[in-house]
Amino acid sequence: MNLKEILSYAKGISSNSKEVREGYVFVAIKGTQVDGHDFVEEALQRGALYVFVEREVGIKDPRIIKVEDTRKALGELASLFYGEVSKRLKIVGITGTNGKTTTTHIIESILNKAGIKTGLMGTIYYRLGEKIYEYEGRTTPDPIKWHSTLKAMWEEGASAVVCEVSSHALDQKRIWGTDFYMVGFTNLSQDHLDYHGTMEDYFLAKARLFEEYAYTYAVINEDDPYGKRLKAIAKNPRTYGREGDFKILDFQTDFEGSRLRVAYEGKVYDFFSNLRGNFQAYNLSLGILVGFLWGLESQAIQEGIRQVQVPGRFETYKGKGFVVIIDYAHTPDALEKVLRTARALCKNRLIVVFGAGGNRDRTKRPLMGKTAEAIADLIVLTSDNPRFEEPMAIIEDILSGIENKGKVLVEQDRRKAIELAISMAQEGDVILIAGKGHEDYQEIKGVKYPFKDSEVVKEVLGV
Repeated sequence: MNLKEILSYAKGISSNSKEVREGYVFVAIKGTQVDGHDFVEEALQRGALYVFVEREVGIKDPRIIKVEDTRKALGELASLFYGEVSKRLKIVGITGTNGKTTTTHIIESILNKAGIKTGLMGTIYYRLGEKIYEYEGRTTPDPIKWHSTLKAMWEEGASAVVCEVSSHALDQKRIWGTDFYMVGFTNLSQDHLDYHGTMEDYFLAKARLFEEYAYTYAVINEDDPYGKRLKAIAKNPRTYGREGDFKILDFQTDFEGSRLRVAYEGKVYDFFSNLRGNFQAYNLSLGILVGFLWGLESQAIQEGIRQVQVPGRFETYKGKGFVVIIDYAHTPDALEKVLRTARALCKNRLIVVFGAGGNRDRTKRPLMGKTAEAIADLIVLTSDNPRFEEPMAIIEDILSGIENKGKVLVEQDRRKAIELAISMAQEGDVILIAGKGHEDYQEIKGVKYPFKDSEVVKEVLGV
């Protein structure tokens, strides 16, 4: 009996035994915390039609089907159960360390402006136009949520979906069973080593999108050393960057927006976007190249990038003679890029407020401290999402990378830290509040408390 035959009788699919009902298919997944194989008997008692396992569970039952990889089985089952809509939708998957959220918003805007109804799935939300779908808090959801959301968007009239694809999702095969139209790579720098262990394993997880999935085009940042490696293994690669197929000739940015000049297929194009920051040269290039590969004219692409809204990415607020920037930068590379952009726009002092997430890669904390010391004039260290760590222990890790402690102030309370930085602002200063961006909570000891940097800034500034 093949998977389609199995699913013709199934009423649902789940990898959580507690959700199994009469007629469901249960797939046992070995996770980082819990092994679904330990709950096979419960799933059978609850009326599972079939149970998929990848190891012996000590139970003899004709409903148990052993496969080599239950994660792949779950993806294939979910794809089939929800109608294999990835074969009808044009799906664009974007991976990389930094820039995924901004790039997916750029592509979404370009396609929607061109009359192509486009959904978006990523770090901030899963949405189609004004409709926001249930969000499980992960950049890339589990296979059932992934394929069911794609189906829901298809039924709502979407013909394309742009998605952020995380390294965790690729490693855990959460998007298995998906056919892509295009896949894209932004860059790779240190992050998530608490999970992957090494940069090489982190890269190999990202590379799976280019090696293991079906797609028509791979759009790759050739200026990134890892991008060069991906170009060598990708099917039908198209590159962007200073030396790419889509060549960046010039880029200018200020608080009003950015101007990008590029050469592509023998022609020179000029584009303007409201997005700010030197790093936007690459985000815009990836998005524009996707537009060209889609067959869109430059004018249609220009309309799409003119006004792009990306919550929590280089959001600016004007104070009395100074500017406050809110950005999601939470890796050494992202922090450096946004700090250098802020420095270039700064007429006086650059003040940075940031912390680091708890129960995550500790090795990046001193690197972020070192980066901040090298570029900023004043550093206010504070709490981010400490989770189950002590905020001061995280701050101490950051401090270990800073030699000149004289330019550092410590305020564990994030609200007070923001208030402190703004209270010290002078004419021409720029204040960067980094790390949380769009997030509307602060996670402490397993509880998510309401907190949003932008709301605090607006409250303090009176805007």
